[in-house]
Amino acid sequence: MIFPEWTTTSQILYAFLAILAIGVGPAEYFGHAMMFYSKFRTASGVPPRLGMFILYFAPIAAAYFSARDYLPSATFIQWIVFGSVVIHFSKRVLESLFLHKYSGPVGAFTTILIASFYSLAAYIIGWLNRSPIPAVDIWFMVGILLYAIGIGGNFYHHKLLADLRKNSLEYFIPKGGLFERVVCPHYLFEIVTWTGIFLLSRHLAALLVLLFIVGYLTARSLRTLKWYRDRFTDFPEDRKAILPFIL
Repeated sequence: MIFPEWTTTSQILYAFLAILAIGVGPAEYFGHAMMFYSKFRTASGVPPRLGMFILYFAPIAAAYFSARDYLPSATFIQWIVFGSVVIHFSKRVLESLFLHKYSGPVGAFTTILIASFYSLAAYIIGWLNRSPIPAVDIWFMVGILLYAIGIGGNFYHHKLLADLRKNSLEYFIPKGGLFERVVCPHYLFEIVTWTGIFLLSRHLAALLVLLFIVGYLTARSLRTLKWYRDRFTDFPEDRKAILPFIL
């Protein structure tokens, strides 16, 4: 783990990230910081394709601006860390534009809030990448493996969701893949992706970003499970939220 130099500025930043990581799960679960998109969308807001494009493209720009001065002479490890962030968000941009099927707008505040956090995360990881781990080790290789599994699994389950809505924008009980066990396998693979990014970076800030994403997506998946159970009387009773057989 790479820890920062504990200046006043870094202490404030890391305290802020820690508060976000600890508080986002309960805030989302109890509805105090609800993100209004997808099933929980509002009646008005930003056109969904535009909103999702903005919130996933902004982090790409943030990552570039944080790393642009060292990229011309970047090491292999620096390129892998930088590339993992950019590829992740580029995939989400392409999915938002060409894959996802939308039923309604994205809340304007939600768009700004998510874009701001992801951009902050991408910028911090890109900035701290000036001091990468000294050499490729076993955990770096595990990180690459988890990243690849996360990216692939996330896309696969997004494709399953999109295929369910080919002929109708109504919601259906998802099926196929890990949807047979949990309602949000795409969230699970998102967490796997960010676990990979953390293992590639190894900075404390990347761990706090990962913990934020774990907390948020876990709480969101629990709310999504309740939404399905309330909406569909024939919803499978044994289906979990995000972890098969467990949660």
